[in-house]
Amino acid sequence: MVIRRLLGELRRAGLVESRRGAGADWSLARELESMTLLDVYEAVEPGPLFAMHRTTPDQECVVGHGIQQAMQGIYEGIEETLRHEPARVTLENVLRDVLAAPR
Repeated sequence: MVIRRLLGELRRAGLVESRRGAGADWSLARELESMTLLDVYEAVEPGPLFAMHRTTPDQECVVGHGIQQAMQGIYEGIEETLRHEPARVTLENVLRDVLAAPR
């Protein structure tokens, strides 16, 4: 069930396609060099990689009343940094490294 859900999310993102009926299968919808790890991540985990706590801080608290505004820019910088590496690594890079790994 989990695999089917993940494949559905990858299909909606245009990363894989499916064929039904006799000979049913899944295949990549694009070339490996055109898909990044970030593409895959965003397909299965929408939203920020690093986010603020979901609960609103206590506005009566000396720290709580201003913590979200104080941390917003920091979190945005972290988000940009976290997205940089997976955005530059293609599935072709990953496959090359997997095939080159010693047995």
